[in-house]
Order: sequence, then structure tokens, then C-alpha cells
Amino acid sequence: MRTRRLPAALLLGALSASLIVASMGAIDGRAAWAKATTPPGLNAGRIWSLASSPKTAGLVVAGTDHGVYVTTDSGATWTAGGLPATLRVWAVGFDVRNPARLLAGTDGSGVFLSVDSGVSWTASSSGLSDKTVRALAFGTDGVAAGTNHGVALSPDGAVWHDGGLDGDSISSLAIAANTPSLVLVAATDRGDLSAGYLFRYGASGTTWQALQSGLPSAAVVTSVAAGPLSTSVTKRPLVVTTSKGTFRSGDGGATWTASTGVPESLILTTAVISPLDPSLVYAGADQGGSNGGDLLRSTDGGASFTAADAGLPTNTREVVALAVEQVTPPVVLAALDPAAGGMVYSETDTTAPAPPALVAEAPGQTIPATLATPVPTARPSATARAVAPTPEPSSGLGQFLGSAFHWPVPLVFEVLLVLAIAYLGVRWRQRYYVEGPP
Repeated sequence: MRTRRLPAALLLGALSASLIVASMGAIDGRAAWAKATTPPGLNAGRIWSLASSPKTAGLVVAGTDHGVYVTTDSGATWTAGGLPATLRVWAVGFDVRNPARLLAGTDGSGVFLSVDSGVSWTASSSGLSDKTVRALAFGTDGVAAGTNHGVALSPDGAVWHDGGLDGDSISSLAIAANTPSLVLVAATDRGDLSAGYLFRYGASGTTWQALQSGLPSAAVVTSVAAGPLSTSVTKRPLVVTTSKGTFRSGDGGATWTASTGVPESLILTTAVISPLDPSLVYAGADQGGSNGGDLLRSTDGGASFTAADAGLPTNTREVVALAVEQVTPPVVLAALDPAAGGMVYSETDTTAPAPPALVAEAPGQTIPATLATPVPTARPSATARAVAPTPEPSSGLGQFLGSAFHWPVPLVFEVLLVLAIAYLGVRWRQRYYVEGPP
């Protein structure tokens, strides 16, 4: 069979078109991802979190179903940390004040501390009331942990105290400000979500305030990310991924704007902002563990996103965790969640814009070793789901009983109160009908 040759002009045109497409791919962030080495012994286990060192290039820590793994070459090789492989680690992070210190939040075993960059670990849960730690956030004056029952605060990551929101399961935490005092943003994914799911602490004293302006009602939050300050960005940018879209804030969480460019069929579940550029954001979707998911990039602080998935496997792009190293150009690691277990991909994003000049945050007010539990302010009733109304008591006695037996009165006092009322009733009847009135 004789093949048909294209004229030279058409060949040059096709070549030019391919170069244009390639350059477009580079412009919108589609740099080539490459598969890094899967941590040895992880097998079918999942990688739940990644954290990159704020000081040492190539040093990244992974929290997994089988403890902690450490890489010093951006994922080319991994070694198991000193935690038992039986521990599931939900969250890991570096202390920004001392990068040799790391914390790991576990599923039911509390917090562990490493002072040698992840080589060895010791239990560090003194004062921690809930031992399931799902999120960690590090500020210049203290550390916060998100648990199944609220937030815990610590000045040093060793001794903890209650930080409020005890009725909520905290899915993510971010430092919204360090100066003049620590400001936290906490996200929840379980509880009464219709009454609020994103809260801020420290901006107005020691109370948690529900954040609602620009956000949908009754959503589930999967991640909150905070970025650095630059000469042009004077407040730490925030990006939040929810079940009803992705949103950004440039005023510390007071107001939010919906991100554009995210396909309607895609729900982003994790996001991270470059530690060197408040405008550079990477976000991924795990698609609930099913086939699908994707990885996107933003160069305008999360206002808009474009696909950044070239090189990732086409059938499994479920991105569970992301980390951006503090180098230029940025080295990005992505933990994927395929059916066979966790995998790590990495890229050197040479298409990322040049980072701006950053502004360091001065330390603010130190977190004290003890602190009264903050009481959340009344949450707005932006109800998106039907809530059964509470029936009104039909009498004064009904009002008394409703007040007396309302949580959080302990059950033992309820029982004693019932017995006391019953005894007084019997005694009154005995005196009135048997002994007669006095």
C-alpha cells in the first residue's frame, strides 16, 4: 500500500500546531508528572497526608495506614519512620519554629513528636482529651490539633488543652494569621452542618465564630489551606474545598468567593498553597476512592483553576494529599489512592510563575499552657435540610421538666431528680389523704 505524503507546508503547520498545544499545556500547568517510589511495606495501605520541610529541600514526610514514611529526595526513596506500622497516621506536619520537630496525629493513639526530622518518635498527648487527631496546624506561637471532638491547642506540641468546638469533628485546620495573635480556621465534616461548618477563632477574642459570607449552607469541608504573605498580599490567603464547591478568601475568612474552572462533575477534596507564593495553589479530587479524580492548579490564589494532570495515570487520578516543597521552581508531590494502595507522583513545575518577595510574620501573643475552654458563639441558622421543630411544653410543669432534663445534665442527676419528685409526691399524698392536712 502506498502511503500518502503531506506537503511540506502542512507538515510545518502540524509541527507548529503541536508546539502550540505543548506550550499551552505548559502555560496551564500541565507539566509532566512522574511516578515516584511507593513507600516500601505500604502494600495496599493508603497515604493520608504529606508535609514538606520548611527548611530542607527534598525532605517530605507521609502519614499512612502503616505509620510514617520519610523521604529526603522528593519521593525517589522512602524509609519507614520510628512509629509502629500498626498506627494509622491521619496528619503530619513540621513545626515552623523548629523544622527538626514534627508532629503526627493518629487514629486513636493521640499525637507523637519527633525532634530529629522523623527518625524517631515519642508519645506527646499530655492533656489531649480525644486521641483521634485528624488535622494539625502550626503557627509562630503554637500548634493546633483537630480531633473527633473539637480543637486542642498547645504552645509546644507536648502539653495540650481544650480549644473548643467539642461537639464537632474537625476535618481540617489552617492558620489564618499569626500577628498580633493566633487566628485559626477550623472545618467540620460531621455534626449539625446546617448550623455552620467553618469557624474562626482568635479574630474576636476567645470565641469561635461561624463563617458564612459567600459560602453555601450545610456543606462538608474536606480541606482548608493557608498561604504566605508577600509585599502585595497582606493577609494570608485561604482556600477551602467543600462538597458544594471550592472557595477562596483574601480577608482572613470573613468573606468567600467561589473558584472558577473546576468541572461541575469534579469535587475537589484537598488543596495546598505554595509556601513561597500565595498565588500558586494545587488542588486534587479523590472522587471518593472510585475511578476518576483529577489534579488542578491555580496561579491567582484559587480564583480560577486549570487542569494540571499531564503524566498522571488516566484511569486513577484520585488525589488524597499534596505537598509543595519550599524551592524554586516548586517540586510538588501528590499521593494517589488507587485500588491497589497508595502511590506517589512528583513533578518539578517549571511553568509556575516566579515567586514574589515574601514578608515574614512576627510572633504574636503566646498560647498559654492553660486556657479556659472557648464557648462557640451562636451559629447562624442557614438551614438547608429539614429539622424537626421542638414541640412547646403544654404547661408550666412541662416547661420545668424540659429544662431540667435538657443535656448536658448528667444522667445520674436526672435519675435522682425523678426519684426525689416521686418521693415528694407520694409523701404529700400520704400526709394529705392519710394523716390529714397540718
